[in-house]
Amino acid sequence: MTNPWFRRLRAARTLGVLLGTAVVLGALPAVTSPADAVGSTPPALGEAAAFALAAETGEPVEIIQQRTEDELVFANPDGSLTSETSVQPQRVERPDGTWEKADATLERRPDGTVGPKAAVVDLTFAAAGSSDFVTLGEEGKSFTLRWPSPLPEPVLSGDTAEYREVLPGVDLLASASVTGYSYVLEVKTPEAARDPRLAELRLPVRSQGLDLGTGPTGGLQAVDASGERVFGGQAPKMWDSSATGVPADAVPASGTGTPAQEAPDAGAKVADMDLDVTTSEVTVEPDQALLTAPDTDFPVYIDPEAGMSKSEWLYVSSSHPSTEYHKFKKDEGVGRCSADTIGGIYYVCSGSRYTNRMYFQFATNGWKNRTISKAVFEVYETFSFSCAKSTVNLHMVAEGGVDSATNWNNKPKDGDLMVDRSVAYGRGDSCSPDAPPSWVDFADNADESNENLTSSVSKKAAGEDPIAFSLRAADEDDPNSWKRFRGDNAKLVVTYNTRPDKPTGERLTNPDEKTCTTDNTKRPWIRDATPAMSVTGTDADSHTDGTGQNLTAAFQVWDQDTSRPLVYEGKDGPQNEGKFEREIPVRELKHGGAYRWRAQTYDGSVGKLKASGYSPWSDWCEFVVDVERPDTEPRVEPVAAEADLPAGTKRHFTISANGNSDSVFRNDVEFYEWDLGNDTPTRKADPSALGGNATIEVAPSTFGPNVLYVRSVDRAGNRGPLEKYFFTADRACADALADTCAAAVYGLDQTSGSTVPDGSGHDRDLAVKGADWVAGNNAASDPADKALRFNGTTDHATAVSPVHTGQAFTVSAWVRPTSLAKNISVISQAGSQGNGFNLYYSTAYKRWIFGRHISDTADSGLVRAMAASERPATVNKWVHLAGTYDPVARKFTLYVDGEEQGSATVTDVWNATKGLNIGRAQYGADWSDPFAGDIDDVRLVPGLLSGTEIFRLANS
Repeated sequence: MTNPWFRRLRAARTLGVLLGTAVVLGALPAVTSPADAVGSTPPALGEAAAFALAAETGEPVEIIQQRTEDELVFANPDGSLTSETSVQPQRVERPDGTWEKADATLERRPDGTVGPKAAVVDLTFAAAGSSDFVTLGEEGKSFTLRWPSPLPEPVLSGDTAEYREVLPGVDLLASASVTGYSYVLEVKTPEAARDPRLAELRLPVRSQGLDLGTGPTGGLQAVDASGERVFGGQAPKMWDSSATGVPADAVPASGTGTPAQEAPDAGAKVADMDLDVTTSEVTVEPDQALLTAPDTDFPVYIDPEAGMSKSEWLYVSSSHPSTEYHKFKKDEGVGRCSADTIGGIYYVCSGSRYTNRMYFQFATNGWKNRTISKAVFEVYETFSFSCAKSTVNLHMVAEGGVDSATNWNNKPKDGDLMVDRSVAYGRGDSCSPDAPPSWVDFADNADESNENLTSSVSKKAAGEDPIAFSLRAADEDDPNSWKRFRGDNAKLVVTYNTRPDKPTGERLTNPDEKTCTTDNTKRPWIRDATPAMSVTGTDADSHTDGTGQNLTAAFQVWDQDTSRPLVYEGKDGPQNEGKFEREIPVRELKHGGAYRWRAQTYDGSVGKLKASGYSPWSDWCEFVVDVERPDTEPRVEPVAAEADLPAGTKRHFTISANGNSDSVFRNDVEFYEWDLGNDTPTRKADPSALGGNATIEVAPSTFGPNVLYVRSVDRAGNRGPLEKYFFTADRACADALADTCAAAVYGLDQTSGSTVPDGSGHDRDLAVKGADWVAGNNAASDPADKALRFNGTTDHATAVSPVHTGQAFTVSAWVRPTSLAKNISVISQAGSQGNGFNLYYSTAYKRWIFGRHISDTADSGLVRAMAASERPATVNKWVHLAGTYDPVARKFTLYVDGEEQGSATVTDVWNATKGLNIGRAQYGADWSDPFAGDIDDVRLVPGLLSGTEIFRLANS
């Protein structure tokens, strides 16, 4: 399908209306243009439903969901698509999703302003008494030109609003198109031309979301914030009325009636005007020489304009070789318009002989993958000078394209002749048989090998280059070849199948995601012999509603060493566009092998369309299979001179591969992972070369026993067995019980407030939520000693995590419970889902417990070091509780009143980093076990205190 275009709009000129037209006299029947019948919008069929209906009925079915203002797309019974693209929007979508015929006829609105009935831009002309002459907008971006004084009531006629006598003897005529506007000042008399206000037309301007300036053709241009051109126009021109001729009666040689009127020929005086644009004003300078020349015929017309579109149509004329006739309205001529009298009775043109050609240009953005089986250019012929058929040629423009600056003098050269047609439509009953106006289809004739419209359009579409055609008489010296065509409804019709896009986003997954490369020095190493290949497949015929093409992705795997494909070829789908994935089965890949893979998508097309249903192959993706993990623990050796250093002091260790030997790659250790107190280490140490040694720097934060966890990792990410290296860090303090040796100390001796300072000097202050201050455990001898009382429901206190729960630590507190009716937590340190430690009372075991969650997950089990049965908890009585963790033994130990009560070991090691909690604990996403009672003298130490030191704490 055609990707939706960002709409760009352009106004049609009013030159043909205001200049007058070439004429022959008589009574030709009125010419009616083809209606773009819209009516009530059919159900919004998606592509799949449209194809199903087309197959059932044997007729093309419009895919309503792909309808745009200038394009219709049909599903054909054979599975192909047909797109009809018009040079100008033919329909407008209503807010309710239905469509109506585009119509530039002006109508009055309730607020008095004037605008077109159905346009694809927001266009407003002024109400009576307003100075906001014209406002043109699209998608929230707009600009307004203001007249220097309030405007009179406009007189409406079709698409034109006439503001009379805006200056003495000067009328302002504003014309709408469905994509923009043009306006003309009609200076009716020489006296009016002498008005000094016509020396410079200064129009104030304001804009929203647009920057105004002068465009490449010298006309007004409006760009958005990204610099994208939204609206634009031609350089302003002015002309006089000297071209208007006096027609004579005539009767065609082969019938009765008269041809349609024609644009004027030579004689009119035309001048360019200077345009200056600032952020606040647009200034046009009429040519004073033309205005004041004695031989100037009035009225004189002054014509600026603005608008834009993605397609173009125009004609050029040898009568005015430097004049642009861009986006002309209704119909215009092609061929030789002769001033000769034929048979003594035909007066064809009111002026000298001249030749016209037409040009049409279509955008092809989004057509790159279209495989086009047929192309047809359709243009509507309204009149033929003769009932005898004559040939019209359709050429591809040789180079470049056409735009609003194209005229006879600078017209592009014609390239190859695409198609010729011998036709004569539009004379009605003047011919026998009747020859009413009709569409003329330019399509390849299989019997004429030189006709190559389809192949030429295909080449342009492949590069998404604009397609520009010229329409001209085959014999431009023969006045009998003169014909008239509509420009604004010409169509390019292509039948096609859209080839799926080249797959992108190539990567390998399972278990690790690896990006694609064809650089053999950067091939990813895969640690699984059944990796999953993944690509993103897209097709312009697919849609987000799931109604588009069903794609199947085929994956090929080749042996890189033998350059031969494996027998295996996997497929995924069919499905709508998106991610496609296929796992390489067991036994296809071997350890040490190098491979490459690619993918191609297929949209299910059959018959003559099948070849166009395959996408290009994706880029190759190379990889190497390594399924063997390092087979030995790395060796860890300390620097001898750094033994017996205190905690917090840096020390160094050398890590080596320790004889690792892969069966293919030998010693292939790429790096080492290590950590303190974490048995899933993530810190990285890079050796100087593959398999070499690495040196790490460690500064243990805890005194006493420490555990350094290290493992080897190869290029595929295979991790070897874990080495646990034990060492001891001396105490950094002479007295381990000193406050300054702790990680955090909370004496809780305040009498009020919501913040408790950290007595260790580490600034881990405690935030108190709702607890009250009461007498502490030592208040009998020291009345200043205080404690915090918790209500057993919502009271708690928090701080940042003081200790690493995977390394050695000690925690202690004085507590006096006032209720043991439910579990109560004294102090805990939270992870994401669980507790790295928790000192609490259990109603199930009816004793104090020090433990933790086995892992940081919501459903993790618990490890418990429990008090002995002879030391039960008692309400309203102070008790000293302490817990330690030894990372070497992986042991939690509970102390009650300074005496060891019990211990428990853990298998996993993890660090709780989500904060310290006093008076509550975390279980999953919830807080629970609120403490009921008093807590005093909380201490956390970054190291393992001995039993003697804990006894001193309990009895100090």
